[in-house]
Amino acid sequence: MDNKIDLQQLFCFVALIKHQNVSRAAIALGLSQPTVSLALKKLREAFKDPLLIRSNGRMTPTSRALALETEIQEILHKVDVLNKSEASFDPFTSEAKFSIMCPEFVEFYLAPRIAARLEKDAPNIKVEFKTSNPSEAFDMLDKGALDFRLGWWPKPNLMLRTKILFRDELICLSRKNNHATQKLSVTEFINTRHVRLEAPRNGVSTMVIDQAVLKIGEKINIALEAQTIFNLAKIVSETGFLACIGKKMAQEMQHQFPVEIRPIPLNIPEVRIALYWHERTHRQASHVWLKNLIETEMQAINQ
Repeated sequence: MDNKIDLQQLFCFVALIKHQNVSRAAIALGLSQPTVSLALKKLREAFKDPLLIRSNGRMTPTSRALALETEIQEILHKVDVLNKSEASFDPFTSEAKFSIMCPEFVEFYLAPRIAARLEKDAPNIKVEFKTSNPSEAFDMLDKGALDFRLGWWPKPNLMLRTKILFRDELICLSRKNNHATQKLSVTEFINTRHVRLEAPRNGVSTMVIDQAVLKIGEKINIALEAQTIFNLAKIVSETGFLACIGKKMAQEMQHQFPVEIRPIPLNIPEVRIALYWHERTHRQASHVWLKNLIETEMQAINQ
């Protein structure tokens, strides 16, 4: 057999046999659909067999695939035994250091929860939150300079695992006054001066708004860029400027500043925040511990 087969491809094989559907197998594995499709292509080349054939709306295993299934399950079982034989990770005694890149509003909700868990269960573990910078994040993950990223990549690199953890609605924030309950017109939204977070902090949410405005041949009037959401909300509360942020954070800002939440008068997709981590660390015990912690806390935040 000339083609080399890696463990990820074997895990894809097992998931494909079980689910008989590329999309469902990808979800079960926490991988993108293109990654699983590519793995199937390489497995077909390696074993010189189609392995799964489309039939009646599902993918049916060939006789060769069924014969391979038991052997591959045995290989993966042996790998699992080897992994478990390594020194177990104990967060209470560990002195591990982790780094998480995420938008400011995610850090606002997540960091106190992580701190509480560290205080209780992991007194010597250190976690560093890094400023969101999507253009550099993959290189940092790939080189081991970053452990996890929370954000959104429409097409993540195939070497990354991913799981969507948070969804929100983009809204428009304005100063609280007698007219703020009135619906914004598209003209008012575009022509009124806006304040937004500086790049690269503003992320994908800013991009989708700009794209929606560009579709109607317009451009938002950006007058000011701020460094933090708190500064952004304070500016809005003291001027006639508008700002677009997620609804959950906007509701938090209403407790701090005299601002109103108003719908954006354009068709804007929801905000999605996914967790990304490198395939290299997927089975590393310390990373699994922190990944599970992030997932648990983000699910609580999303409720």
